[in-house]
Amino acid sequence: MDRLTVGVVGLGLGRHFVAGFAESERVGRLVVCDPDARRIEEIRAAFPKVAEGYSDLDAMLNAERPDAVAIVTPDHLHRPHSERCFRAGCHVLQTKPLATNLDDGRAIVRAAEAAGRVLMVAHERRFRTRIRAIKAMLEAGELGEVIHLRIDAIQDKRGQFRKSPWYASTEAGRTALVGSGIHEVDLLRHLIGRPLESVFAFSNRMGALAFPKDKTTAALYRFEGGAVGQVTVTYEAHWPKAGAIDDHFRLVATKGLIVGNRVARDGREEWEMLPGDHNEIAVSIRGCVDAFLRSILDGVPVAMSGREAFASLAACVAADESAATGRPTTPARADFA
Repeated sequence: MDRLTVGVVGLGLGRHFVAGFAESERVGRLVVCDPDARRIEEIRAAFPKVAEGYSDLDAMLNAERPDAVAIVTPDHLHRPHSERCFRAGCHVLQTKPLATNLDDGRAIVRAAEAAGRVLMVAHERRFRTRIRAIKAMLEAGELGEVIHLRIDAIQDKRGQFRKSPWYASTEAGRTALVGSGIHEVDLLRHLIGRPLESVFAFSNRMGALAFPKDKTTAALYRFEGGAVGQVTVTYEAHWPKAGAIDDHFRLVATKGLIVGNRVARDGREEWEMLPGDHNEIAVSIRGCVDAFLRSILDGVPVAMSGREAFASLAACVAADESAATGRPTTPARADFA
């Protein structure tokens, strides 16, 4: 199997996945699926490699028998869409989060393992150039041990909710932490690289934005060895027209410090600039696509497995539970048996 038939389901954010697959020589046939015919037309015009468009997932699976499918659909549809693809024998690259609850997350992982297919979850921020550079420095011991890592998601969701109301629907089932802050929680786990021991969190629903669950959450995570991770996510930020300020990342380590896009190391007098990407999401999703294809065709270990994605979901769910009860808690076990 040298060149794959690949389908992309969901053409909102999914257009970036289409771009990644269209650029790959390892994809022989590329098809798409979305209930919006206009989106399909726009994608086919932008990417001539797209051979066909479908309005229904089952129709695409039956007609194309794809080797792999990228699922880029609303969060609450991840389980039914993934399960249908695994039953059809497809490998699956799924956008984050794995699911909005632990039961659905376990079911997706079990379906992948029962089918013997690759499941990769596109926690795309792990593939951004700056994050890869930070991870490399930490693994090389250049900054010493992580003492504290704070990553925030201070977001103004008014425009997104107007454009795509499903994000704020009761049916979607997302909290701010599971739906958005999971990016930051996953990066805590990725960069600190130690088992998570406990979490304590507070949350509220303050503000005028209509949303069925908590919109602001501050969570403290304690990792094995003592490192502390901190995530704050809010949907209620009212950024001015001038735009947001990059004040979301702070890492304190025993031999250095990172603030935003700058790093200071012991023994050096000046800040160093970390590398970045002109179009971060396009670069990082292309990285996800390439890693996914390598895992299928070359047998490379899956870069972000279903079990690893479940651990990040469980860390978010634990924080939401802590905020609801007012007590610290520990993330749920995977328990995929």
